Amino acid sequence: MGERAAGGPPTFLIVDDELVNAMLLEAIVGARGFHVITAADGEAAVARFQEQPVDMVLMDIMLPKLDGYEATRRIKAMDPEGFVPVIFVTAITDEQRLAQCIEAGGEDFVTKPISRVQLNAKIDAWLRTRALYRTVTAQRDALGSHQERLEREQETAERIVARASASEALEAPGVWYYYRPAAILSGDILLAARRPTGSLLLLIGDFTGHGIGAAAGVPGTAHIFYERTARGAHPAELLDAINASLADTLPADMFLAAALVELDLHGGRLGVWNAGMPPVWLIRSDGVAATFPSVDLPLGVVWDGARGRRQLAYEALPTGAWLYACSDGIVEAADPEGNLFGVAGVEAVLTGSPPGAGFERLLAEVGRFRGGQEQLDDATLVAVDLDRLLTEGGLQDHGVGMVESWQSELVLDAATLSHANPVPPIINLLSELGALEADRQSLYLVVAELFNNALDHGLLQLDSRLKYSDEGFEAYYRERARALASLEAGEIRLRVHLDGQASTGRGVVIEVADSGPGFDYNAAPDDAAGDRLPAGRGLRLVRALCEEVTFFPPGNRVRVRYTSGGG
Repeated sequence: MGERAAGGPPTFLIVDDELVNAMLLEAIVGARGFHVITAADGEAAVARFQEQPVDMVLMDIMLPKLDGYEATRRIKAMDPEGFVPVIFVTAITDEQRLAQCIEAGGEDFVTKPISRVQLNAKIDAWLRTRALYRTVTAQRDALGSHQERLEREQETAERIVARASASEALEAPGVWYYYRPAAILSGDILLAARRPTGSLLLLIGDFTGHGIGAAAGVPGTAHIFYERTARGAHPAELLDAINASLADTLPADMFLAAALVELDLHGGRLGVWNAGMPPVWLIRSDGVAATFPSVDLPLGVVWDGARGRRQLAYEALPTGAWLYACSDGIVEAADPEGNLFGVAGVEAVLTGSPPGAGFERLLAEVGRFRGGQEQLDDATLVAVDLDRLLTEGGLQDHGVGMVESWQSELVLDAATLSHANPVPPIINLLSELGALEADRQSLYLVVAELFNNALDHGLLQLDSRLKYSDEGFEAYYRERARALASLEAGEIRLRVHLDGQASTGRGVVIEVADSGPGFDYNAAPDDAAGDRLPAGRGLRLVRALCEEVTFFPPGNRVRVRYTSGGG
C-alpha cells in the first residue's frame, strides 16, 4: 500500500453496497474537502485498499462476497503499522454484534440513520489520533535509527580504545587484571609496557566520568605511554608528557587520576607514583609490606613547567610479595543501603587471604557486597605476583656496558628555550652511553632542577617566594608561562661529562650556565626550616644527591658531581 502525498487531503474509502448510503457518506465527507473512493462489496474494498493509499475507512457490515468483519481483518493484516482507522457504519444495534466490530479490528462505529454531527465528530477524533500515531511512530523510528547509529559509533570507539590500549605486557606471567566498564566504553585505563632496561611499567587510571566522554582521552594517553616507554623515557618524563597533553586537550572539568608503577626487577625495587587513585598495596603473607597513597594532583588538572617533579617513591622488593592496585569502581562499590566497600574493605580482604588468593576473593567479595545491584562505575583491578614475574617473565639483561669517558655540550638559545625540554634527551644519552639505570631517577632530578633553576631564576628572573601559598604557586606558573613566551634573548649551556674510570664508581659531572645576571647562592636556604617551604627544595635535593656542588660567581654557573650508586 502506497503513502499519501504529504500535505494532501485525507483519502476515505467508503464501503457500502447500498448506493444511497454510499452517496450520503460521500457527500458528508466530500463536503469537507476530503478525497473519496468507494467499494460496493468486501472484496472490492480490500482490492481498493491495496491499490492506493487510504487514511480512513467507513465500513458497512452486511456486504456481499465478503462481510465487513472479514474485509476489516484483511485490511488490518495488510497495514499492521500504518494505523488506518476503520469506522463501522451500520444499522445493527445489537451490542454483541457491535462488539464484533471491535474484535475484527475496527476502531469505532456509528449507527444508521447517520448523524452528520456524530460522524464528523468521530472522523475528527480518529484523524487526530491517526496524526498523533504517525508522529509517535516517526519519532520512534528516528530514535531507533539514532540508537543504532550511536551503538555502531560506540562499538567503533570501543575497538579504537581497545586497540590503542592493548599490550602483550599485560599477559606476562604473574600479571592478573580485571577490567569492566559500567557502559560500553570505560573511563578507566590500564596500560603496561616494558622499558628497554627490562623494567615493567604499569599505569592504572580513571578519567572523570564514564562512557564516551571519559574514554576520549584513552587513545592519546596510551600513545604517549607506549611511545615514550619504548624510547626509554624516565617515569617522571612520561608523567610530564601525559600531563601536558591532557592539560592542553581536556576540558577544564576533566582529568586523569592515575597511579604509575615501575617494577624494576633487575634492581630489586618497586616504585609508585599515585595521584588521586586508591592506595597501591604491596602484600605479603604476614600482612601489608607497603602502602602507596595518593600524593599528587591528577594528570591534566594544571599545566606546570616544573619538569621532573613527579617522582616515584621506591621500596625494596620483599620476597613472596604481591602488588595490588584498583580504580575507585572497586572501593566505591555500594550495597543496597548505599554503604561503600571502602579502602578498609579492600585491605581487609587482601590481608585476610593468602597473597595469591586476594585477586579472586576481592572480586567475589565486592560482587556479594553489591547484593545484585547494577555496577554504577567502571571497575579495574590489577595484581602482580612479583616472584613469578621475576622467575618466569622472560627478563633479559638490558644493562649498558662500561665506557671509558665522554663529554657533551648543549647550547639553547631563547627561541629554543620557549618550547624545548632538554632534560629527557640528556638523560637518554647518559643511559645509553654508560650511566647505570638505577641512577636514572636521581640523575633526572638533578638535571631537571639545575636546568629549571637556570631558566626560571637566571633568565626569567622569577621570584620563588611567590610559591609560598597555594594561590601564589598557581600565579608563579602563570607568570612563568608569560615570561617564557616573551623571552627574546639569553642562553643556557649544559655540559655533561661521564668519567667511566672514576675510582669510586662512574662519575657524572653536570655543569649548567645561563647568561643571566646571577644570584646570591650563599643565601639559598638549606636549613631544616627551609624544608617546610614550597620553594628552594630543589637545590637542597641536588646537594643531598650529589657528591660535590659548586657555584661560581656571580651565581649563573653551577657544577655538580654525581657518583654512580649515590651522592
